[in-house]
Amino acid sequence: MADNNSDAFKKGKDALKKIGLLILSFAVIFGLFRLILALSEQYRAPWLYYIGVTLYAVGGIAAFIAYFILNGFSFSSEERTRDELPDKWTEDEKDAFLARQPENKRKAKKLIYIILPLILTAAVSYIELYLIK
Repeated sequence: MADNNSDAFKKGKDALKKIGLLILSFAVIFGLFRLILALSEQYRAPWLYYIGVTLYAVGGIAAFIAYFILNGFSFSSEERTRDELPDKWTEDEKDAFLARQPENKRKAKKLIYIILPLILTAAVSYIELYLIK
């Protein structure tokens, strides 16, 4: 019974840690975005805004592509099997891919802490621009 409580406590603690990391990541990304907006308004330099938004977009796209590639060219959380791999791959290539797959999926999960805050920042910016005015 004590093991179940400690397992539940550990899972809860891990979940809170992940939520905290997401909130912190959002605060940093959103704060930097707001800083870019403020600086472009203060110095009346729209080019600063365009460069900042372009960098955010390029960073988001790069993180999304990296997530897709590291996740085994899919959005599924399940690992790919040997049968799902391309037939033109040699057995050595398939073995190497399957051996790297668990580590690559762990790396891909970490990219979520960048992708989600970027999406949320874009959504908040859109709402501010077009709905609140």
